[in-house]
Amino acid sequence: MKRSEHFDEIVRQLENLASIGIALSAEKDSNKLLEMIMYEARRVTNADAGTLYLVEGEQLRMKIIHNKTMNTFRGGKGEEIDLPPVPISREYVSGYVALTAEAVNIPDVYEAEGFDFSGPRKYDAMTGYRTRSMLVIPLKNHLEEVIGVLQLLNAIDEETGKIIPFDIGYQTIVQSLSSLAAIALTNMQLIQEIENLFESFVQVIVTAIDAQTPYNATHTQQVSRLSQLIALEINQEDSGPLAKEFFDEDRLKVLVMAGWLHDIGKVATPLKVMNKATRLDEQLPLVLARIDYALQKERNALLWSILKKNRQISAQNELLGNADLLPFAAPASLEDEHTCKSKIELLKSARELIIRADDPATFIDDELKEKLEALSEITFTGEDGKVYPLLSPAELASITVAKGTLTDEERKIMEDHVVITAKMLSKLPFTKKLARAPELACMHHEHLDGKGYPKGLKGDEIPLEARILAIADIYDALTASDRPYKKGMSVENALKIMGFMVKEGKLDSDIMNLFIRRKVWEKLPGSAS
Repeated sequence: MKRSEHFDEIVRQLENLASIGIALSAEKDSNKLLEMIMYEARRVTNADAGTLYLVEGEQLRMKIIHNKTMNTFRGGKGEEIDLPPVPISREYVSGYVALTAEAVNIPDVYEAEGFDFSGPRKYDAMTGYRTRSMLVIPLKNHLEEVIGVLQLLNAIDEETGKIIPFDIGYQTIVQSLSSLAAIALTNMQLIQEIENLFESFVQVIVTAIDAQTPYNATHTQQVSRLSQLIALEINQEDSGPLAKEFFDEDRLKVLVMAGWLHDIGKVATPLKVMNKATRLDEQLPLVLARIDYALQKERNALLWSILKKNRQISAQNELLGNADLLPFAAPASLEDEHTCKSKIELLKSARELIIRADDPATFIDDELKEKLEALSEITFTGEDGKVYPLLSPAELASITVAKGTLTDEERKIMEDHVVITAKMLSKLPFTKKLARAPELACMHHEHLDGKGYPKGLKGDEIPLEARILAIADIYDALTASDRPYKKGMSVENALKIMGFMVKEGKLDSDIMNLFIRRKVWEKLPGSAS
């Protein structure tokens, strides 16, 4: 070859390597990247076959296998290759390269010594293939660590079509190619590790929030899973208004992440609000103790009234000298028997009414609210001589909540979890791929009619992902059996309520129709069909 021709060949190879490097760095799919590495290495060396291994612990796991003669091309789509891993040891040539980080160029494996070639020979015997020349190159990352091994088989002479040894010049080129490939692969692995770390961090925080309360423990996970399932069903639509929508891998990841993040602000929600099981919750025993104290006083008064009626006061006064004989003292002023009995019945009714109203399953209508307000006007005298109401103003406000267990003030605190979520997530440096997740997570309580929160968005202002999250969130909230303030609804009743919300213009009708038509909830792990 003339000197000018040799120079031109070098320039061509350098340009080729540069093009390959750009292509490798641009590829975002790890399986396609591995396939590209194998394809380019075979093309540069005109190799008939090859395998690509990645280091997994103390073994090499085969990820790509090409054999043009046998028409075998596997691994490029991420499918598992059902061949045993190769131990990283000096016994096997690929293991040796992984161990020493040295390239090995073998003209003919049947004449070579020092390595166990029983695998290629067995393959040849089974298929009729003839493995001869072999070039094995380490893939090293920026830390000079071997992360994989590229094994090329049977270099083909372009003119004769015969198998020849791998040219030493091509070995240098393949080593350069391997370096570029290793960098691209390492970058992809680092990005994946960062994403995995971030996702794990989010899930740890969510787990911590769930651990604060015995209720709502699986809600976040369920909303994330259900949202993902809805999106996958949308991908299957080939007609109708949702057919134009498609969730690729990146868009799906954003939706799933938003599902994990949607309630993260509850880490700052007071447990007494988040765990409030009934309208009075921890105050109920105090209110009942108050009523029981008033009841006992009236019963004591009734006994004294009866004693007085029977003109046995003097006899009882004699007994008062012995405190062991009477467990109660005479009241400051005696009431007649009828008045005492009336008050006792009133207090007993009050006790029953308080217990019934405290149950969140009880709807507080106007009539019941008036009765409860009347109870708050009943008073009793304490041991200290002061007058106390049966129900304090705060207790009355709690027990007259029409639906659920939270007062307006408590509901505002609970709704603030969305604002807190936004503040918390604004501090995290989300990757470009997940940049929309925080925004979507904070929209799951927005309604199409503009009456949701926190921003009161309406109609087209609410993205499809947020509409999906809203349906997943409401469905799980209605059907969950671990909520403190209600029993889990049947699927049928939950869908009816959600149907009313669609008619009211709160939920997306297209998504809801798909949800029902495809019975998406049945695809949740552990769901009964």
